[in-house]
Amino acid sequence: MAKHSREKNCSSSVSDSSVDRSRRRFLGATAGASLAALVPASASVAASGETVTIVHDTHFHGRFRNAQEYDLNIARYYTVVEDVLDDTENSLFLGNGDDIAPSMLGLEYEGEHMIEALNYMDVDAVGVGNHEYDFGADVATTRFEESGFPWLVANLLDDTGAPVPGTERWTTLEAGGLTVGVFGLVSTNFHSLTDYPAEWQVLGYVEGAQEAVDALRADGADVVVCASHVSTGVHDTLAAEVDGLDAIVGSHSGIAYDEPEIVDGTVVSEFGDEFAHVGSITLDADGDLVDWRRVDLIPENWSPTDAVDEYEQITARETADIEEDPTLVDLTEKWQGELDERLGQPFFESETDLNGTFDNYAVETGFGNLITDAMATIGDTADVEVDVAVQNGGGIRGGYYEAGPITGAQVMETLPFPNEIEVVELTGQQLVDYLEGAIRPHPSEDYGTQPAIQVSGVSYEWWGHDDETWIDNVFVGGEPVDPEETYYMANNDYVVGNDDILSQAETVLESGQFQGPYVLDVLEEWGTVAPERENRMIRVDEDVGAGSVAREDGKITITAPFPESGTAVVEDSFRAVIRTGDDLAVESVAEGDDTVEVVFDAEALCELVSSVENPVLRVFGGYDPDEEYWGYGFELPTSSGYDYFKLKSSVDAAAVLESGEGADDDDGQNGDGGDGDGEDQNGDQDDGENQDGDDEDTDVSSEKEEDGMPGFGPLAALAGGAGGTYLYSRVRGADDEESDRA
Repeated sequence: MAKHSREKNCSSSVSDSSVDRSRRRFLGATAGASLAALVPASASVAASGETVTIVHDTHFHGRFRNAQEYDLNIARYYTVVEDVLDDTENSLFLGNGDDIAPSMLGLEYEGEHMIEALNYMDVDAVGVGNHEYDFGADVATTRFEESGFPWLVANLLDDTGAPVPGTERWTTLEAGGLTVGVFGLVSTNFHSLTDYPAEWQVLGYVEGAQEAVDALRADGADVVVCASHVSTGVHDTLAAEVDGLDAIVGSHSGIAYDEPEIVDGTVVSEFGDEFAHVGSITLDADGDLVDWRRVDLIPENWSPTDAVDEYEQITARETADIEEDPTLVDLTEKWQGELDERLGQPFFESETDLNGTFDNYAVETGFGNLITDAMATIGDTADVEVDVAVQNGGGIRGGYYEAGPITGAQVMETLPFPNEIEVVELTGQQLVDYLEGAIRPHPSEDYGTQPAIQVSGVSYEWWGHDDETWIDNVFVGGEPVDPEETYYMANNDYVVGNDDILSQAETVLESGQFQGPYVLDVLEEWGTVAPERENRMIRVDEDVGAGSVAREDGKITITAPFPESGTAVVEDSFRAVIRTGDDLAVESVAEGDDTVEVVFDAEALCELVSSVENPVLRVFGGYDPDEEYWGYGFELPTSSGYDYFKLKSSVDAAAVLESGEGADDDDGQNGDGGDGDGEDQNGDQDDGENQDGDDEDTDVSSEKEEDGMPGFGPLAALAGGAGGTYLYSRVRGADDEESDRA
């Protein structure tokens, strides 16, 4: 192919393993500065010397098309890539990994299909991502060896200190008169992300990057670029501490910048993943940014982003107007056609919308409940009674599917990993410890606090702030958890093998069943489903204490203290909940000077409370957080599925039942957290709520409007489908954490 000819001169080196010496830091003075002040006019700079244009960000997840928007596909994406490459004299095409998996196609073909496509696309080099190893090191090595381009990772070494099989640590590429050095970086917590050999070594980000830069400079590189598969927040550290690094392209986070950033002189550029954006940067011989471009691919039912109007370097192209590359169309049919025929038909029907997006990290979803309910039936195959089923949020990778017929492909895209369902035996205390340990607490500007799992058979309140977590009111099958009792939990073998608690538990069932196919079989058998939110995970940001009870004119008013950490309550968000998860929406809410008065229909509330013994009655509601009180230094709430924070007030259920017409707090009806109120076992919050009203908290059909996208920040992206293809740009974050199965 003659579109952008170049020569490849590859070299590699090794280093002893060491600990990660990277540290957190604040942005330098140039970070976030206007590009107008930092970048000269491209024409004048280009005329003064050689430049190289780098088209970057693949991150295909093993897909040939978006899980929901079939017009957004690899055949159109590559047409735009070629257009960008052809518009520049000296150009390179770099990938940043996670190209082999996770997806339905990846699960079916273990990445073989993607190598054929990437070889045709003539990619110059790809940084290794964690999902290249979803099917084990042997499969990954085979795929690397089948590739007509180098896979790069500088900070991952085998047990002898050599580059991991099939890869190089760095390489040099020729573009016009410039030698461009390229190296890859992958997440340092790789052993918990996918199926790497346990004995492989990992170097710290700064150590691995500095060694690569030094070697590439010694090899004569004029410009040095990192094809990154580490989290966005790590880039600040790399820019500050690695000498001689000109640019960082791509990331583990799948973020699309509205413009590149310059951090301590290093260009940082991220243009998303999958097929929604094609981005490029142009550098001069000194590694300085000369120009940049971003093309947004817009399906028929999408609208261009505001950034299209704000930046002359960003353009939008309708997918209907982009000609598909014919070879990639043929490859899609070759690899996708059989699966479409087999799984493209409806397998069951849902009466509610199914949310399979990354919302499953942050909030209880109807689809998460459905998946875990199906997983809980695995015990029926071996006469094992499963008490609890759990699915990690990162293992749910689908789109948002409207109520109606649901295809097999939609379920398989939602559960694309080669994970088998297992059942382990836990004590009640171990179960509580596991649930608490799964929570991701604030501060996190990227993600916000998250429970990070979906559950069946168990409900609890959860809290996560100031790098601490706790849970409270844990019920298994609606009954208080017994710390000494034995419980059986269904989970997937990836989580079981990597969790400190579950990996030490006794395995009572190895089902041999992959999650996707098994769940699909169960749902096909069920035929028609209508999953809803059921208060299985209840977020709490502040426990305000006991609420008092008064009854008058057929109404019961519960008066609770006003949250110290809030500025105003969200009136339509309050509801009463009992231990079974049944709830009742509020009729009205009023703020006092130091109190919140929540009014319910008396008959309905009494019916709710009397439906079970010891109902553990609580009132939950939303409030606007006080930024100064929390002191996180970024705007709250982050867009992790919530528009506000949540309060909890415990209520004496006996006081509700005994309240007479016209009774008030002085008649002995005050709630104090006892008498069936269910005192806190640890304390925490609600995940299954919407942002607009309690009466919709269990309405899955409202999830699409109410739930934000975890990991996005205030300018959250609109989900374009599974695996992180997003139309709108996410705000770049400053958090170094990696997400499981991200």
